[in-house]
Amino acid sequence: MDPDVDGLIDEEGGVWPSLRHYFWVHRLGMPGSGIGSVDRGCDVLLSVLHAEMNRTVGYEEWVLDLFGESWEGGRHYKSWLYGQGLLDNSHVTIEGEAAVRMLAATRPVDAPDIAPIDFAASWNGLDRGITRERREQVMEMREAMGRALRYRFVREPVAGKPGLKLIGFEMGNNIPLTRVLWTIAFPDDYARDRLFAWLADRLDRWQFWGEMAAVEGSRAFSEHLLRLRFADEPIDLA
Repeated sequence: MDPDVDGLIDEEGGVWPSLRHYFWVHRLGMPGSGIGSVDRGCDVLLSVLHAEMNRTVGYEEWVLDLFGESWEGGRHYKSWLYGQGLLDNSHVTIEGEAAVRMLAATRPVDAPDIAPIDFAASWNGLDRGITRERREQVMEMREAMGRALRYRFVREPVAGKPGLKLIGFEMGNNIPLTRVLWTIAFPDDYARDRLFAWLADRLDRWQFWGEMAAVEGSRAFSEHLLRLRFADEPIDLA
């Protein structure tokens, strides 16, 4: 660092406004026309790699939830990630994981909440709840992972039945309020936990889903969730 230079100096003496700008332009070869476009591109990259680090994202789900139903856009972006060496054989590479941690650490102070980088690692190896006691242990651990997020799913009764709620905390500028944005009830706690486990595998998407429910309404979110839940599943005509 040089106190007389406003920015970061690379190994070749070039000056960059930020580490993100250096990575986006110098490493990835993308245009750097303005900090806003760089941050937007980096945030999309962070979202995609974050998802890939924690689960296997089916291609249909990839398109529906990450690329606004643009099949060509999703296909091109995945090819670009392979070409950049950030994905290999459907896994995030070591460089890709390092990029995720850097991009997460350099987000603007007013950026939306982000799930922990390795949120799936805490329950890898568990038996996925074969017994009721173990299932509750797994569910509690997953629920705890989301408590730091502004938008979170919680297991709470709905109309006297086991249910799930999507809650937004401290919403509104003048008088911050907690709002229930979406609910669903189940006949038993096993059915509830089955959906909650699926949602928890996608902890990185809770912020996006919460914003969707808050802005577009519970019906739009229900439709989006239903499409995602059955994405990539074959039609069984047997």
